[in-house]
Amino acid sequence: MRSERRKVLTYLGAGAASLAFPYARAQDWPSKPVKLVIGYSTGGATDATARLVGRGLEASLGQPIVYEYKPGAGASLGAEYVARAEPDGYTIGLTDTGPMSIMPNLRKLSYDPVKDFTPLSYVCETGLVVLVHPSVPAKSLDELIALLKASPDKYNYASSGVGSVHHLAGELFKIKAGVKAMHVPYRGAGPALTDLIAGQVPIMFATIGPALPMIASGKARALGVTSAQRSSALPDVPTLAEQGLSGYDASLKFSLVAPAGLPAPIAARLQSDLKKIVSDPDLVKALQKLGNDDIGPRTPREVTEITRDDLKKWGSVIREAGITLDS
Repeated sequence: MRSERRKVLTYLGAGAASLAFPYARAQDWPSKPVKLVIGYSTGGATDATARLVGRGLEASLGQPIVYEYKPGAGASLGAEYVARAEPDGYTIGLTDTGPMSIMPNLRKLSYDPVKDFTPLSYVCETGLVVLVHPSVPAKSLDELIALLKASPDKYNYASSGVGSVHHLAGELFKIKAGVKAMHVPYRGAGPALTDLIAGQVPIMFATIGPALPMIASGKARALGVTSAQRSSALPDVPTLAEQGLSGYDASLKFSLVAPAGLPAPIAARLQSDLKKIVSDPDLVKALQKLGNDDIGPRTPREVTEITRDDLKKWGSVIREAGITLDS
């Protein structure tokens, strides 16, 4: 009888120790550099956004932030890497609408965009801008719509690739405006913008930040922004919704996440620190210069709700437009 009792106590003790171990580690966190995973290549707007937030994290955590790039598959490779990482607080990721709300509607992924992550903080929104080459005889969105209706087979539009938010923004425009335009996918936004400036493609749905110098120099004409509110970087350019496309809203929403199962003390520390970092006026100004808006923290529940809402929204657009990864 005593032998059996000892076994039970041993098992209970082992169980309690295993439960306590993550929390014991949490007390020492962070004791080494923290990895920030980005689902894109270096040098882009997402990289710049991640580094601005990363500087704040370095100061608050007292540890270096190591940036790790996992480009490919609409940034879903980066999201997958984070989802499969050890939930110890040493791997977090900057994710956006692409891997969290668009790609799950286009292919079977190895991660669930809601269940496999611990939401940490919303960061910002990046709208797009409808650009046309100066040779296009349209000075407003209404004129562009009239042009596309009059010549439905003449004009095409560029995006950064099939399944990108740039692609879906174009398809949502076509649905709401009742127009036709052939989609021309590129391997990234940079080559697409280069061809627009060269006149190889007449229309593009472009990320605002990289497009700003082209608009300022007159190499491209801005006809509207795709976000629900005007961009602080382009205050004189009306939204598509303002110009008659009621309810139109297409943008990238950036959030920071960690793997599911992150110990509560570590999650609470990161969420608290990020709330202060993303609210900092200097960071807000720096992010706005990159073409970002709607900057500020959200609760973990709100981050999850944003993902769920966008999953439904983009799923509907993908089905209505008949988009596949071969589109």
